[in-house]
Amino acid sequence: MNRIDEVVFKILVPRSPVFTTKAVVAQTKTRIDVATRALNNLASHGLLTRVMRGMWADTRHPGFSPYAVVSQLLDGEEGYVSLLSALNLHGMIEQIPHAIHIVVATQRRAISTAVGRYEFFKLSKELIGGHEPYGRLGLFELATPAKALFDALYISARKGRRFVRLPEVELPAGFRRAEVDSWINRIPYRSLRAGVKERWTSVVLAESRSVS
Repeated sequence: MNRIDEVVFKILVPRSPVFTTKAVVAQTKTRIDVATRALNNLASHGLLTRVMRGMWADTRHPGFSPYAVVSQLLDGEEGYVSLLSALNLHGMIEQIPHAIHIVVATQRRAISTAVGRYEFFKLSKELIGGHEPYGRLGLFELATPAKALFDALYISARKGRRFVRLPEVELPAGFRRAEVDSWINRIPYRSLRAGVKERWTSVVLAESRSVS
């Protein structure tokens, strides 16, 4: 096993199944073209997957999923999986979205990779938050059930009205309704705040009818 292989499988992959060429270069002190060639060789033997330019994954790793790519895509920026992706992971909707939804504070374009498509949704800084590491390995940040629902309601009330027709939502046991109310109260614009509150009320009423 050469130095690059050793760094990949003994240092980087145990930390996260997704890593960058830059991380390999930093660990091995080698040139980027040398590292890229070695990583491409591993990929040609089925030991790695080239996610996108400069990013690699060991898809055989038990902690790997397309969600594990999120932290690398954010590259230090605060962001988290939310909206329909988070609602599905929390078991609140059955629909599996065609892309992984990520909330961020700066505008970003959608990215398609070898392991999935990622769509970014910009929220103002005062509405960023309400997330926590997901799973035992904590490879990405996931919105809480309440924040995921709030984000969807908020986006649906803005210009463009994405998610205006949400799938049927089931509020899980222990769902914190007060958390949704708290986020709604942070919306600075009265008309937008009223629109989100109206949609939230509709979800609560629909949930009440489904359990009655």
